Amino acid sequence: MENSPVPSRLSVPRRYVVFDNGTLYLNDVGTPEEGDYTCYAENQLGKDEMKIRVKVKAGASPPQIQGKDQKSLSVHYGETVTLRCDAGGEPPPVITWISPTNRVIAPALDKYQVLNDGTLVVQKVQRFDAGNYTCLARNKAGHDHKVTALEVLVTPPVISGLRGAAAIRVSAVQDQPKLLDCVAKGTPAPRVMWVLPGNVILPAPYYSKRMAVHLNGTLEIRSAKKTDSGQLTCIARNEGGEVKMVVDLTVKEAVARPQVRGPEADGRSLTVGNAMTLNCSLEGTALSHVTWILPSGTPLSAGARLSKFFHRPDGSLLISNPSMAEVGTYKCLGRYVGGLMERTVTLSPGRKPEISSRYDAPVSVTNGEMLLLHCQTAGEPQRAGRYAVLPNGTLAIQMVSLLNYWKSSRHYKKDLNWLKK
Repeated sequence: MENSPVPSRLSVPRRYVVFDNGTLYLNDVGTPEEGDYTCYAENQLGKDEMKIRVKVKAGASPPQIQGKDQKSLSVHYGETVTLRCDAGGEPPPVITWISPTNRVIAPALDKYQVLNDGTLVVQKVQRFDAGNYTCLARNKAGHDHKVTALEVLVTPPVISGLRGAAAIRVSAVQDQPKLLDCVAKGTPAPRVMWVLPGNVILPAPYYSKRMAVHLNGTLEIRSAKKTDSGQLTCIARNEGGEVKMVVDLTVKEAVARPQVRGPEADGRSLTVGNAMTLNCSLEGTALSHVTWILPSGTPLSAGARLSKFFHRPDGSLLISNPSMAEVGTYKCLGRYVGGLMERTVTLSPGRKPEISSRYDAPVSVTNGEMLLLHCQTAGEPQRAGRYAVLPNGTLAIQMVSLLNYWKSSRHYKKDLNWLKK
């Protein structure tokens, strides 16, 4: 070692040997043997020396890949996955990846990427990316490899939460629009199509004048026809499987909208103590049920009684011995196949009528013409028998003759009465 001459012929078996010719032999060189060595030569004429620096280099070692215990990896369809390959060795090994199809993976592709540390990145994993990926580490001293099995997870499609085949019955009204939902879920997103009678296939999306299949799988029939009746099948598919929903569609003829006898909104005067009947007569079709809604919000079905109220089977509402507490708005609801009908009747406190228009002289009229006698009043006019009383109190008489001559005489009791003399 430096500044420590080794005597000639000195033998140190475990570390050093100096031969007679001056050669220094180092046995089993390791890191501790690094440093400066000096050779001294001396005789009677003088001396000399030579310094040598020894640097110990590591010997070549074959690659060793860490983490071989991880033999499988699962990833969901469409996600990105990383496969590690941590390899050591001297010199540093070269990493090569082999795909499940036994092809060498290029370091930089749209699908694959090999990082500097040997990690393999697989972008947007699909079903065909599943399989065994082999990491191969090589150097001049040898090689090592690691196999990782990649599993791609997919979720089979479901329609409205149902797997396999499902069947439903649906009705539509002729010439009316109809929506048939087919909400399919799965991983990856299922592809949806409808199969119509006659084996007509409509993929999603599809748009025409009469039908459309939207991106969410909903089939829209813009104007249902009798010929649309039959079995319609929605099919959803992905890499995980297939599911079907069969729709038994029946297109019915349009039902006429029922008409309310009288105005849909009416007003009546309440007379304390006098029984009242509120009508809710509907024409045109049979109703599934008729319901009266009282001012308090209480519903009253047909045949029901509640305090002073009785809902008659014919749909009318009888109020017995009414008081001011029964003043308010009453609603009649009638349901039919095409929707819901509604009529409101408002009861207000009655008051004594006051006539604002009066006749001081006889009224002349030509024989055969219509005669209008105005009788405007702030109270509620009585609805007379064969004479039409207009809402403003005017009495209308059709085909006037001499038999209809009378003096302009108006008599009032509780309500307005027209009396012919």
